[in-house]
Amino acid sequence: MADLAYIAPVFRVADLARSLTFYRGQLGFELDFTYEDFYASVSRDGGYIHLQRGAATPRDQAAFERDERLDACVVVRDAATLSARFTAAGVTFSVPLRQMPYGTEFYVRDPDGYILGFVEPAP
Repeated sequence: MADLAYIAPVFRVADLARSLTFYRGQLGFELDFTYEDFYASVSRDGGYIHLQRGAATPRDQAAFERDERLDACVVVRDAATLSARFTAAGVTFSVPLRQMPYGTEFYVRDPDGYILGFVEPAP
């Protein structure tokens, strides 16, 4: 028996409404709940992200992206199709669709600078 139902990263966001619009409208997540005006949960296909209004932890965003670091890694079934959907929705990519030894991947940037990597593992 598994004890864990899911794990959700908690992203601090400057504008909760803006983040909800992005995750719902551009990435296709559904709203699970909001708590007052400062906390929310979104999910898609069994994956969850929590959003908390507040000041972000300072970091060198350019270096973070240059070094291809991630805030969350999302394993997907079809990276090419999902990348095309996100392109059509106007999503900002920090790493475009590419083939790697471990699979196909791309990275997107949310409005607060969080980087989500979407990876389709190699067979």
